Amino acid sequence: MNKYLMLTVILLLLAAAQDLDTLQQDTTLLNKPNFKEKYNSHKKNHDPWFSQDKFMHFSLSAAIPGFTYYFYACQMNKNKNEGKIISISLTALIGIGKEIYDSKTKGHFAWKDIAWDGLGLAVGYFAFVK
Repeated sequence: MNKYLMLTVILLLLAAAQDLDTLQQDTTLLNKPNFKEKYNSHKKNHDPWFSQDKFMHFSLSAAIPGFTYYFYACQMNKNKNEGKIISISLTALIGIGKEIYDSKTKGHFAWKDIAWDGLGLAVGYFAFVK
């Protein structure tokens, strides 16, 4: 297996992993009366710089350029410069599109998520593409 593909798979698995204790806490808290209303109003105002959500933004934004570049340039044998442009553009569009979607559905555009997406994109580019 190619080292780039293997690193991409590892990053995707790390992003998908969630601590079972956290998951259990979330499900028990959601069953309490009026918790959803309090949680949602608190969540809109509280956006920490470090959280599992930020880690997922970072790791997926680091994995997507590696995966798309590997698929486009290495597997399809296309132009490597075009592969770089496509992998960077696709990752940026996914990150920005996710935040636009969140702003429409949840009423919250998170600039901190965009910052973590950009940092992950830079790390993914230099780790997998360059």
